[in-house]
Amino acid sequence: MTEIQTEQPQNLSDMFSFVERKQINPFLFVGLSLIFIFFMYQVIGGLITYLLVGALPTAETATAHRLLTASGQILFILVPTVILTRLFTKKSSLFFPWRLPRAAETFFAIMGLFALQQVFQIYLVYQDRIPLPYELKEIIQSAKRILEEVFEVLVKSRSIGELTFVLVIVAFIPAVVEEALFRGFVQGSLSKYIDPVKAALVSGTIFAFSHLDIINLIPLIALGCYFSVLRMRSNSIIIAMTVHFVNNALAVIAVYFGLNDETFLTGMSGVSANDSLLLSQLVLYVLFFAFCFVAYLRVTRSGTDIEENE
Repeated sequence: MTEIQTEQPQNLSDMFSFVERKQINPFLFVGLSLIFIFFMYQVIGGLITYLLVGALPTAETATAHRLLTASGQILFILVPTVILTRLFTKKSSLFFPWRLPRAAETFFAIMGLFALQQVFQIYLVYQDRIPLPYELKEIIQSAKRILEEVFEVLVKSRSIGELTFVLVIVAFIPAVVEEALFRGFVQGSLSKYIDPVKAALVSGTIFAFSHLDIINLIPLIALGCYFSVLRMRSNSIIIAMTVHFVNNALAVIAVYFGLNDETFLTGMSGVSANDSLLLSQLVLYVLFFAFCFVAYLRVTRSGTDIEENE
């Protein structure tokens, strides 16, 4: 009598992720994961940095702060992100789509970023004019000065070699790490359970709040949502990382060449921008962004179409 071979059922661990097997609420898992990463990076990483080189960077400790910050991002953000993604899904490639974007996609995405940066600079000029109680305004201005001084110390370069080093530490590594977390793990997780557009907006907003920068909160929300839409539309985390890197790199290069916000807004150093000039530039930059974004939409396909065709 011939023995009938029966196919053995697959091991559940091979079929379902940890979150699926344990039936953990996916939104709860994402929320707790973000709290864990925030604690590891901001508290543990911040404490290590404080004990080794102090709280605020100086010209003497700038390099050490840069290295500790980059190391903390890799150790306390990137590594947990990869592990948590593996716990959440067996198809991590859907969370980290490494499709190489076409040149036209990247070009219009970067041009859109440039337009947004100018819109943000003009917005911040008007935000500074919002009437606030004197005491509150003094606190905000003081915090703004501290943030600007810390940023300048961290990114200031005195040679091409140091500029290259700063671009890697301050621009490239944060772009990769933050996009892996917010456009990879967070947006990828949410997109499985809610509308992809809503997932993009939520991940972009969480990205903004994670920076703990109330002064630049509105521009950060817009920037985070822009990165998220790029990732969703192109179905490529590479384009989000690329545009994020360009955003960071432009700030580093601006400090290297001694360019300030007034230079960008007026085209001439030391010339104050008046309201009519600011408003006209605002309209032009908004129109330029709209043109670039529409062009980007025209040269890209939706993420769903790409997934189905590839």
